[in-house]
Amino acid sequence: MLNWRNEMIGKMDFEGVPFIGAYGFCTDSVTMMRSNLGRKRKKVGDILKTPVVETVIGGSGLLGVFAAATSRCVVLPYFVDDAEAESMKEYTDVAVYPGKHTALGNLVLANDKGCIISPELDRTFFQDALNTEVVKASLGEFTTVGSIGVVTNKAGVLHPALSEEDKEFVEELLHVPCDTATANRGVGYLRLCLLANSNGALVGQLTTGPELVRIEDILEV
Repeated sequence: MLNWRNEMIGKMDFEGVPFIGAYGFCTDSVTMMRSNLGRKRKKVGDILKTPVVETVIGGSGLLGVFAAATSRCVVLPYFVDDAEAESMKEYTDVAVYPGKHTALGNLVLANDKGCIISPELDRTFFQDALNTEVVKASLGEFTTVGSIGVVTNKAGVLHPALSEEDKEFVEELLHVPCDTATANRGVGYLRLCLLANSNGALVGQLTTGPELVRIEDILEV
């Protein structure tokens, strides 16, 4: 099912699953999604206004879980297949993280202006790969800093459990205004519920009208 509020923000699911952020990631230059999008591929491109590439990582469609990206580079886990990585290089630089942690999408919160990574990751690697300032930190009680927010080059939406101090920390590091919200009827793990860049946003199908309006206002789409 696919519903659209306007040409810059919309609601979407995959085979009835509203956690669309688990199946893809997007930057201002490219959107990469699980295979077999079908008719939804055009809609994704229309909203996010980027090329849409259907692919997998290590044979899995959970791209949003395994990948961390900026407009310049996507960082993939060690088990990515060579052919999969090569297919992405037409659209972005690719770096393969050699460490044991693989759910990089849940461990990295980044835009083109800065990057916050989980204390469990290698700061030097990400600084070299993304060519931006990188800080290791937890946000509130969360070490999975990538799971609790989506930050574009215009603004960021964060988990409502974060304090004002946490929000200001993200704003300072990523150089954009941020605020808190939920999606999919109260879920604060925004990475799983949301795909967004500077052009537009897609939210999970269960997102309520008030949630949709708040996300739209925060992300300025």
